[in-house]
Amino acid sequence: LIEEILLASRLDAVPHSQSFEEVDLLALAAEETSREKSCQVQGEALLLKGDPRLLRRMLRNLLDNARRYGAPPVSVSILRGAQGAIELRVRDHGPGVSEAERERIFEPFYRVAGAVSSQSAEGYVGTGLGLSLVRRIARHHGGDAACVAVQGPGTCIVVSLPTL
Repeated sequence: LIEEILLASRLDAVPHSQSFEEVDLLALAAEETSREKSCQVQGEALLLKGDPRLLRRMLRNLLDNARRYGAPPVSVSILRGAQGAIELRVRDHGPGVSEAERERIFEPFYRVAGAVSSQSAEGYVGTGLGLSLVRRIARHHGGDAACVAVQGPGTCIVVSLPTL
């Protein structure tokens, strides 16, 4: 919890481009999902300027959230979105998030009512900061994050980021 709060504070204090470098988001996603048996990665090798450590953290938070509150399979897609932006989509097949809560899940410490959470691999239950950090990291990179409606069961978080 303290680590997550400190990271959120650092995002406010550090200039956007202080540690930015060229990052292949598809390669980063493939690395992060390599240990996940029920996770599929697909898409284009699209480059962006960013902090690889923060982008890795963002991906981990998204995957951890899908694993805890969703159900397999989990899919990760990297594609070119509107106005040439990169779209990172993480989708699970769990109970989903109601339309009324799609924006609220990005608030710090907010947890969906009635959500059943399993312990993470690190042994702790969620704090309600994971998706808040996802959005803050996306905005730190000039993008944003949203929870979008899907056909059938599940949740889909879309992170849009500017390309090079």
